Amino acid sequence: MYFVKTPKIAQSIIKKAVWNIPNNDRKIFLTFDDGPTPSITNRALDILKEYRIKATFFCLGKQVEENPLLFQRIIDEGHAVGNHSYSHLKGWTTKNEQYLEDVRKGEAIIKSNLFRPPYGKIKRSQVNLLNPQTKIILWDVLPGDFSPSNNVEKIISNTLEAVESGSIIVLHDNTICGKKMLDALPIIIDKLKEKKYTFSAITE
Repeated sequence: MYFVKTPKIAQSIIKKAVWNIPNNDRKIFLTFDDGPTPSITNRALDILKEYRIKATFFCLGKQVEENPLLFQRIIDEGHAVGNHSYSHLKGWTTKNEQYLEDVRKGEAIIKSNLFRPPYGKIKRSQVNLLNPQTKIILWDVLPGDFSPSNNVEKIISNTLEAVESGSIIVLHDNTICGKKMLDALPIIIDKLKEKKYTFSAITE
């Protein structure tokens, strides 16, 4: 089970994390997890370029190692990058030493102080062990592109129903749900633009 709109009580569990970025300008923040992935990330970048939108890509260190030119394209086109760990370990079921080693390995490759815990699951003890400069970025809108039960229309409606000014939206540029995400992305952007939302990358 997952929440499309993150409840306030869940946000209070990791108080050091950024769950949304409140503002009065109807500015929202598109983010992508798990890449860079050939064909999927490239197409997502094409769509963002077409709409002149900047986003934030939370990358896996192992994916960056395998696709350095694609990672460089993300940066060259003005998007922000963040660390999503090296190999996508789940904090709740991983010993602290192993988890922190994986996070730091990803950070050394990606070179960003932004960090999104894989699955959004991290122990408080792991949070406390992170570098003080690390900025944990979570979300308040999870459209569910990863769910086999969600089709493109459901991903779109989930996004539109949950978004508000300051929302951080999570999509995935991986091979599992990338096709659905790519089909939904331009429609999501069009619909949000109709509602007078603007888009921004997340800064360190």
